[in-house]
Amino acid sequence: MPGTAEYDALVAKLDAFSQRVEHAQREWLTCRRGCDQCCRQSRSAFAVELEQIRKYVAEQSTEFRTDLKRRLNSQDVQAGERCIFLNEEGSCDVYPVRPIICRTHGPAVQMAEQGLVWCELNFAELNPQDVADLVPDGSVLDVNLVNQMLALINQQYVHEHGGQPYAPLTTLVSESD
Repeated sequence: MPGTAEYDALVAKLDAFSQRVEHAQREWLTCRRGCDQCCRQSRSAFAVELEQIRKYVAEQSTEFRTDLKRRLNSQDVQAGERCIFLNEEGSCDVYPVRPIICRTHGPAVQMAEQGLVWCELNFAELNPQDVADLVPDGSVLDVNLVNQMLALINQQYVHEHGGQPYAPLTTLVSESD
């Protein structure tokens, strides 16, 4: 399927790089299962990402999908204060197929407009000016480059399959059975 193989390849490369980044930055990272600060907001995803999540959700139990529908109507999800896939234990219910934006939160990353940024819970006891000197070379993800690659892959996917280029994650639940 056009776009999906390229997306899978990008995710595999990003996950491998992220493992190296997390290893290189681990002494300053507090990211762990149950830390859900980055999930406490509404999220959108590209069509190619939504398709991966849609397939994953369809393979889950009826109870799983019923719980997602319940969450869809919750006040915090409706207000955009919580991702639809954040469960009560503070974990992601679609973690294996989470969007790329979710895969890049936490460690220090390079953003074109903002420079080096990271989750405020990480590098907490360091002076922000010192973080760039402490983070090893080659362990900073260029988010803009990843987003450019993702946009091109998504463009190919949308061209072949139609639909909107991106949408809120909640659309997956409102569209399901």
